[in-house]
Amino acid sequence: MKKHLLSIVILITTISYAQLKPLKEADLLTKEVTKNTSFKVDKFEFKIEWTDKLSHSPNLGYLGGIKSLKIYSKGTLINDFKSIEDEVGLQEFIIDFYDFNLDGTIDFRIRRECGGSCYYSYYLSNIELNQFENPKEWDYIRVRALDFKNKLLADQVVSVNEEGDIYKVTGNRLIKQLVKK
Repeated sequence: MKKHLLSIVILITTISYAQLKPLKEADLLTKEVTKNTSFKVDKFEFKIEWTDKLSHSPNLGYLGGIKSLKIYSKGTLINDFKSIEDEVGLQEFIIDFYDFNLDGTIDFRIRRECGGSCYYSYYLSNIELNQFENPKEWDYIRVRALDFKNKLLADQVVSVNEEGDIYKVTGNRLIKQLVKK
C-alpha cells in the first residue's frame, strides 16, 4: 500500500512540475540604474536617488549605490528602501521586473553580483499591505522556471551532478518541495 501511495505522489509531482515554463530574459522588463532616475512600471512609480559614495571598501575604495528607492502607488508613497549597496563596485544596478511570487502583481529584483551565476535581492509585492517586501529567504534563489497555475518556482541548477530545487510559492514564502532525485 505504501509503495502505491509513493508512486501516486511521485506521478502527481511529475505532472505538476511538467507545467514549469522557463523564465527567459525576454520575459523581464529591465532597467539599468547608474544615477538619479525615476520611471513607471505597471501601476508603480519608482524614484531612485543614487550616490557614488554610499560606503567605503578598503579593497575597492568608495562604493556607490541606491541611497533611497521610493515607490509610489497612485501618488502615495508605499515604500522607501534605504542604502542598497553596490557590493562589487560595478557602479550600476540591474533591476528586473516580473511577477516572481506568482500573485498577479509586478515584483522586482536587483542584481547583487554576477560571477559564474548572478544573485539577486528580491522585492516582492504584498497585496494585503500594498507594499513591497525584501524577504531574505529569496536572496540565493535564481529563478529558472515558473508554474503560475500550481504556484511553483524552479531554482537554477547548481552543478552538473545536482538538480535545481522546486519551491511552492505561498505569498512571499518559499516551501521546498520533495523531488525524486
